[in-house]
Amino acid sequence: MSKRIRTTLAMILILAMAFNIVGCSAIEDLLDLNHDSRSERRHRDRDDDDEDDEEDETEETEETEETEAPGPTSTPAPISDELTYPDHIPTYDEIHPSHSNGTVRGQAAVNLLNELELEIMQDSLDGSYVYTEIFFEDPAAFGVEVDDVSWGTLSTDHDQDVADTQAVLDALYTIDRNSLSEDDKIFYDKLLNDMELSAYYLQWTAFDYYESILKPLTGPQSEVLFILDVLEFDTEEDAENYIEVLRDIDRYYDEMCEFEEERASLGYINTDDVYEEVAESFDALVAQADDCFLYESFEERLDNIPNLSSARRQELIDEHYEVMQNVVFPEFQECADRMRALKCGAPDIGVCQYPGGDAYFAYLFYTQTNTGRAIEESIAQLEGYANSVASTMTSIASSGDFSWYDEYMNHEYSVGDTNDNLVYLYDMIQEDFPMIPAHDYRLMDVPEVFADSFSPAAYLGYHLDNYNSNLILTNTASSDENFGVTCAHEGYPGHMYQSLYLRNSTSHPYMYLGDSIGYTEGWATYVENYAFKYFSITTASELVRIENALNVILFARFDLGVNYEGWSAQDCADWYTQVFGTPASAAMFQDAYSLLLSDPGYGIKYGLGFINTGLVIAQLHNEFPDATDIEIHTAYLNAQTGTFEQILENARSYLETGVEVPTGAWPSNGQGASSPSSSSPANTPVPTPASSSGGGLIGH
Repeated sequence: MSKRIRTTLAMILILAMAFNIVGCSAIEDLLDLNHDSRSERRHRDRDDDDEDDEEDETEETEETEETEAPGPTSTPAPISDELTYPDHIPTYDEIHPSHSNGTVRGQAAVNLLNELELEIMQDSLDGSYVYTEIFFEDPAAFGVEVDDVSWGTLSTDHDQDVADTQAVLDALYTIDRNSLSEDDKIFYDKLLNDMELSAYYLQWTAFDYYESILKPLTGPQSEVLFILDVLEFDTEEDAENYIEVLRDIDRYYDEMCEFEEERASLGYINTDDVYEEVAESFDALVAQADDCFLYESFEERLDNIPNLSSARRQELIDEHYEVMQNVVFPEFQECADRMRALKCGAPDIGVCQYPGGDAYFAYLFYTQTNTGRAIEESIAQLEGYANSVASTMTSIASSGDFSWYDEYMNHEYSVGDTNDNLVYLYDMIQEDFPMIPAHDYRLMDVPEVFADSFSPAAYLGYHLDNYNSNLILTNTASSDENFGVTCAHEGYPGHMYQSLYLRNSTSHPYMYLGDSIGYTEGWATYVENYAFKYFSITTASELVRIENALNVILFARFDLGVNYEGWSAQDCADWYTQVFGTPASAAMFQDAYSLLLSDPGYGIKYGLGFINTGLVIAQLHNEFPDATDIEIHTAYLNAQTGTFEQILENARSYLETGVEVPTGAWPSNGQGASSPSSSSPANTPVPTPASSSGGGLIGH
């Protein structure tokens, strides 16, 4: 299997992992619908200089509001006529065609599944020393090997990728799914779903160019320093490889810039604002040149290398500093310059306005939302939810009872700093959610230079064969009065909790390497809103919870409007005004609009992930009215990742047979907590290379 599979599976396998670490909590900042006196109350606490700044910003905003936002315009035709485009929007059944059940059964079926899993993991990570070392503490134990110390490559062989993908599908179609164990069935369903999506993607060569790689908010530059920070040193060779990885940044980021330049030459051009925002994200990296946390981190990691002489230690420190100064930061400056050079006054264009772009967005829709529902049905779901929220808020506001007002205006749904909230939540969730393995986590403050662009908190899971490799990043500059529920989204019972539970529930590493993004963000957003009850159960907290959920719903609706229906920023404002009866301007949504132009699909994974998670859990409660929250949550989590239709079916099966909820005291957790007895996931047999077992991954 060649490199194109790595590209088409990127959202599903590599990028679906924990490294989109700035995105989770950014929606609330982009759609600041709480533009009421609560914001004014916070602003009044600032000093006089800040008040002057606010006045200037207000004047600028008023000027912007007087200017009509640009609407969609016709897109320039791509320069190349060698690209191929779809001529219609695919249905779910077109992407996932029906097929007869295979005839390979028993151990032969298990062996084939394991061989395919190992092949896909190897090929998806091939050439990337960085991601292999991050995902696995012991890659060789999983049969994963890397020849070159590099970040990987963007080059592809399209024809070979088509053939290789079809070969994997043909092999999957030979398997008798009904003969598999429950764990293998879940894995089979997810792998088949992902590969069929890849096969559809590969039909059209234009699909490579609809989106940028270097995106303002979620591009690889947004996470590169944090990824480098979690590469660990056990030997002198690890430190030497790390320095080689730094040198390779020059080549790797040049490849990305070359892609952006090629993309623009074909007519797929971002607006000047988007290119400027990408350039500014590189500016923030360059600003770290003299005071980057990686200098200190590198020296601390050298302390872990046994028998490292002081002379060799100093040589490595000097070499590291030289590479950072002469390779890494100059490359980031070059990237900023190259992105600014692409500005050409291009109009605002949603992806649907490119030839075949509506079909591409349909592909994104299925990969990002993990549902078989039609797009139109999902639009109706989002609009129904928004209308319901508008009705609820109107009802509360018109009731004449304003006893909730003081708490609403002055609430603090938090118990302290990040660790205080995580410790509190870990105790509080134990009556509502099933037990997770013992684990550690570490905390890191986001450098001040990233304060304006980073969310209040984020989770990074690495070394997924070790429960103790969990990082929570905190941006104190952007934390707010809902910081406790933000910690619930990232920590307990959100991303960190779900990652630990899944790793302890499956024998297939692909399941947690390739978490479905709509599943993970849907779960984290669902439990974020569920967690409000741990801080307050008043009418005021219900209003704040509704506002919190509404942010992701609106962002998803705008994503579909902009990238599937061709909306302008003014169209977003008009829709909002119609639903909520509150006048809105295009300027009010301009930041969100710009993000969605540059990152189509960004909103739907949160909003529709949240809605579909809630719908599955509500359906389970309806069908099993005597089941407790912890039983429902256990069944849902045991169903693992996949499409929401698959999750519902699998969770229903667990509840029908009587889901078992572990009892007893939960294990210790957190910074400095005792480690699990084994660094590998407790219920996950450690895979071995195919040559040593004859069947690829073992443990069935």
